[in-house]
Amino acid sequence: MKLSQLLKSLMVKSLEKYQDFEVTGITHFTEKIQPGGIFACLPGTQDHGIKFIPRALEKGARAVLTDIKEVQVPGAVKILVPEVREALAVLSAKFFDFPSTRLRMIGVTGTNGKTTTSYLIELLLAQREQKTGLIGTIQYKIGEEMLPVLATTPEAPDLQSILRQMEQQGVSCVSMEVSSHALELKRVSGCDFDIAVLTNVTEDHLDFHQTFESYLNAKGKFFSRMGNAYEKSGRPRVAVLNRDDPNFPFFYEQAGVQIVTYSIKRPAEVRAKNILIRDEGASFYVESPWGEGPINLKLTGLFNVYNVLAALTVALVEGLDFEASKKILENVHGVPGRFEKINLGQDFTVIVDYAHTPDGLENVLRTVKEFAQNKIITVFGCGGDRDRTKRAPMGEIAGFYSDFCILTTDNPRRENPYQIFREVEPGLLKVKGKEGYQVCLDRFEAITRAIQLAEAGDVVVIAGKGHEDYQIFKDSTIHFDDRETARDIIRRRLEG
Repeated sequence: MKLSQLLKSLMVKSLEKYQDFEVTGITHFTEKIQPGGIFACLPGTQDHGIKFIPRALEKGARAVLTDIKEVQVPGAVKILVPEVREALAVLSAKFFDFPSTRLRMIGVTGTNGKTTTSYLIELLLAQREQKTGLIGTIQYKIGEEMLPVLATTPEAPDLQSILRQMEQQGVSCVSMEVSSHALELKRVSGCDFDIAVLTNVTEDHLDFHQTFESYLNAKGKFFSRMGNAYEKSGRPRVAVLNRDDPNFPFFYEQAGVQIVTYSIKRPAEVRAKNILIRDEGASFYVESPWGEGPINLKLTGLFNVYNVLAALTVALVEGLDFEASKKILENVHGVPGRFEKINLGQDFTVIVDYAHTPDGLENVLRTVKEFAQNKIITVFGCGGDRDRTKRAPMGEIAGFYSDFCILTTDNPRRENPYQIFREVEPGLLKVKGKEGYQVCLDRFEAITRAIQLAEAGDVVVIAGKGHEDYQIFKDSTIHFDDRETARDIIRRRLEG
């Protein structure tokens, strides 16, 4: 596509050294630049993209997109725009010919439950014998083909490229996670969503959003920007909202489309009753205008009942059969790194979960408390360079629900792990004496210690990293997988 064609979609403040050329690609990452590409100068957490302009030009970039007037771009076209992230989203969508307008787009946002809910939605949609796509924290999928995972919600050029690939390969429906970062940083600004799903909203990412109100407003943008056009290709646009979430009234007002609700506690279109939570799974009775009946899950926990209700509501809105959807949900054994049980035949339970927020950790531990026969031993930590306000609350929650806690590193990043520990410990001390927990810097040793302590009937919860197979330190990133580590330690213990 010619630069002149791309620029027709963009509000441009000025062009310097303009010349038309065939654009080969758009990126914010210099290593992806190809001759004839456009380089977007985005602000980063440590460096601004303008620092990398020389490298981009060296690799063949013929234009630079920026909102900084003083930037010099020798030998290439300088495209000065009012706001670079919005412009990047517009250009990316245009370059890939707006693929989301021809796909049925289902986005899931919320503090917790996005990954499981989007995963379940994709499974349910696949029953129509149509090719589906999935974009999320754990997997990017085109049908059965797995793609490399870039981020929970990738940057606009990568996202539009993936959506274009999906369209070209015959995908009809896409289920994707939509993070608050993606909304605030306008990564999804070029996407035309048909269904927007809310799981729940509790405090998170305050290191980025600064205040809960800002975080809430970022989530709200997803629903308010669905537009006033009630249909796309003759099918309704719908907001699927958790009626039990304390912020439901806010999202109800934000949504500019039809609303369908799900709940456990309050009246809603799709509602679960008579809930029973057991170690082997959760069971409940569903009532809805599209059908009703008992559901017996292999997934457990009240939080998973909410996730299943959200996914089921989407399936029913999409016209899928209640009984067929129920059977699919009942056969789901789990989602990688989400309340994942590590079972090698030992007489105690080991659970690995991604829980890294106070609400997420409480959901997991409260569920474990309901079925644990003996002690609960929890291994957890808090990420460095992230929201510090959640550290003491996470310590208090871990201490309250657990018989013994081992505080260890998560992804310390650039922070001193001991500083993180000092901020978590007041919460632990509030509900536990010094004898109720220990600090262990090395995560491998912490998991080893927990599994060594476990006796028959105990439950070991390893929280924070879930599906992740790495650990980030100040100067390095190492391979580390909680599930792999737990299996190795259990195996050695069983072998004596």
